[in-house]
Amino acid sequence: MKKISNRISYTLRILCMISFVILFSLTGKGQCADPLSAGGKDTGKKGNNFELFAEYGMEYIDNVYQLTSSQIWRLQKKDQTDRVGGRYKDMESVSDIIVQPSMGLKYNSGSPLGGKLTLTTWVRSYHYMKNDRSTYPEGRIRLKNTIGKKGALTLEGTFLSGFFKKNYMSAVNDADRNGNIPREERIYSAANYDEHEGVISYEYKLLSGKDKPISGLDIQPFAGISSRTYNSTFSNRNQDITLGGLGLDLEFNSWITLEMIYQYEKVVSPNERELILFDENRAETDANSDMRTKSNAPLTTDIDRSSNRYTIEINPSFQLYKDVSLYFGFQRRIAAFTSENQLDIEHYNQRNSRNRVKAGINHTFLKGWSSQIEWNRTNDYDDEDGDFLQNTFLIMMKYDFI
Repeated sequence: MKKISNRISYTLRILCMISFVILFSLTGKGQCADPLSAGGKDTGKKGNNFELFAEYGMEYIDNVYQLTSSQIWRLQKKDQTDRVGGRYKDMESVSDIIVQPSMGLKYNSGSPLGGKLTLTTWVRSYHYMKNDRSTYPEGRIRLKNTIGKKGALTLEGTFLSGFFKKNYMSAVNDADRNGNIPREERIYSAANYDEHEGVISYEYKLLSGKDKPISGLDIQPFAGISSRTYNSTFSNRNQDITLGGLGLDLEFNSWITLEMIYQYEKVVSPNERELILFDENRAETDANSDMRTKSNAPLTTDIDRSSNRYTIEINPSFQLYKDVSLYFGFQRRIAAFTSENQLDIEHYNQRNSRNRVKAGINHTFLKGWSSQIEWNRTNDYDDEDGDFLQNTFLIMMKYDFI
């Protein structure tokens, strides 16, 4: 598992090195575009050009930690029973406003492989106004090389660091030694993770014609690897993912676009021994062999979060005016767990689903300025963390400096 994570980190470092090589090459040649041109657009001169941009967004989330309705009530109540074990430590508020400043660079040049090479990279900070413990950085690097007149190959790397998911149970204190662990005897710790992802894709334009009912058709197969690495206390939650899929973009009458994506993910987790609470009364068995049956019996057993995920995404968009577009989206993900341990009741023979819908509008105005407003709603049905509902509202402003 660590080998895959190291390979992803190594790949991202290579992409960074390539970025710097390209930038030094640019400096040496001195062929940047006219800095007065809006957004670094092509001014008719041949050569390389920069596009430097900044974004500032504000996002409201009504359920930051993806809690169930009963968990939300307990967090808001701030009951002493939950404070004893640190169940909601550093989880200050159910909802929050996230400030998202970012800086980015786009660089276009001729490619040594032929065609046009585009480098895009940005770094963004997610600052939580109420839940400061949740603040984290994210970055992305993308290299795109055109192939012929209709094709393009893209290599993309994404990373985030120190993401605070929530607190999970890490130990118990059976003070009365009765073999049952109520809320006040549970000890919780913070679960943080770093995540790296690398994806390669190929885009090919099958159809193109402004005067036709189907004015565009692009196909895009893709594949990649992803790694999520938790702090040592929760290393059994680590994930190594191999993914692949196919994207299809249809354009109708040059103003309606329909994007369809299918993605498959093979998720591999360590499958090591982990402490859980087991309802022995319901299962009618003494699972931990302590000669007693309790509804919250501490049990150490193999927990396997490995799964096969299947995701379908449909994203229609409409170009209302030259500078205004409206878009919608629907995503459904099914996860089928592969645990073979019958005591791993939250994963053995289990499937969960996640539905996500969104709607938004993009608007370009003045020179170099653009804005985005988006609403997003997620319904998740999960046996481990419980069912949750989350709504987000995003406002983003972007400015191209040169």
